Amino acid sequence: MNYKQMEEIILKPWIDTDGIMKLAECGKNTAIKIRTDIEKSIIDSGLRVPIARKKKIPTRLVLEYLGLDTDYIIQMANYV
Repeated sequence: MNYKQMEEIILKPWIDTDGIMKLAECGKNTAIKIRTDIEKSIIDSGLRVPIARKKKIPTRLVLEYLGLDTDYIIQMANYV
C-alpha cells in the first residue's frame, strides 16, 4: 500500500474492518481483533460505540493503536 492510498483511508473519520486490514496489512481475523480491542477500550472509558450493520470505529483510535503518524503519511502522500 502506498502513502496516497493510506491517506485516503486515514482522512475518513470512521474506519471498518476492511480499512484496518489495509492500514495494518493484516488478515481479517487480526483486523477484527484490533477493532474489538478498540471497541472494548471505548466501552471501558464510559462511551458507546455506534450500532450499525457494518461495525466502524474512529480512525484516530486505530492510528494510535497501530502507532502510525498521520502528519508523516499526509506529508509523504503529497510528496509522491
